Amino acid sequence: MAASQVVPPGYDPPADAKPKTKSAKRNERKKEKRLQAALEKGKNAEAMEDIESKGEDVTKEDLDDGLESVKSLTSQMTDLAFPPNPVSASPPSNSAEASDVGQPVLDLDKKIRALKKKIRLAEAQQQKTPLQDMKPEQLEKLAKLEGWREELKLLEGKKAELAAL
Repeated sequence: MAASQVVPPGYDPPADAKPKTKSAKRNERKKEKRLQAALEKGKNAEAMEDIESKGEDVTKEDLDDGLESVKSLTSQMTDLAFPPNPVSASPPSNSAEASDVGQPVLDLDKKIRALKKKIRLAEAQQQKTPLQDMKPEQLEKLAKLEGWREELKLLEGKKAELAAL
């Protein structure tokens, strides 16, 4: 008798009754959840095969009753009607104007920051690596550098116009 067994002397457990590991228990729970989901979705045929393989007695009538209750609950949920939110239906005019002006400014700020970062990284790469040692992707980035600077000037001009309003 091995020292790892913790059973009374003389007890002979059945050969197939091994203690389940954590992963085996977890897999069993997952399988039960899949079966439950299959029953709810109406996949009666597959669920019946899995249940029969386990040896449980479940009749077709039991499955149909469960399916009918799910359908009735679903139909009740779809029949629920919610009134429109009065706050979102008629916002005050002064806050609407403020949000219209504020949103483009935030978008412009974001684009300006992104362009400044691209320019800064490209210039740092240009100073660090000589032109003949650069990869084709790095050379393409340097070619776009002037276009980014022009776009930055345009965006800053738009931002100034919006700020003046």
